Amino acid sequence: MNPIEPHSNKITPQTIKLAVYGTLRKGYGNYYHFLQKSSFLGTYTTQKKYRLIISDYPCILPYNGEGHHIVVDVFEINQQTLLEIDQFENYPIDHERHQIALHTGTIAWIYTRDIPDNGIHFKEYLERGKA
Repeated sequence: MNPIEPHSNKITPQTIKLAVYGTLRKGYGNYYHFLQKSSFLGTYTTQKKYRLIISDYPCILPYNGEGHHIVVDVFEINQQTLLEIDQFENYPIDHERHQIALHTGTIAWIYTRDIPDNGIHFKEYLERGKA
């Protein structure tokens, strides 16, 4: 397994491309709280394969090359929204934020969680009904 390439976590542009999965995806519960007013850029898949597991909630492990191409929704967000989602994700304590490439070559930020995967939690996250 190769770790995701390190990138600076310092974000300077006025707007940021953020790739989300799980309950932050468009139409799911946390989308309405955090992203409803942000610009939806579309649904993409990750260029590399990642392990999307369910621990207490869906999370991507910060390793590439194993697992699946993850389906994500990409939003253009402002600094305030980023700070709110950072707090929701308990960044940088529970989650890390990395830049990844999408299948189109677009680069976006995504949250990962560096926890051991002993196989107990490793299962594909299946989309459920939207809120």
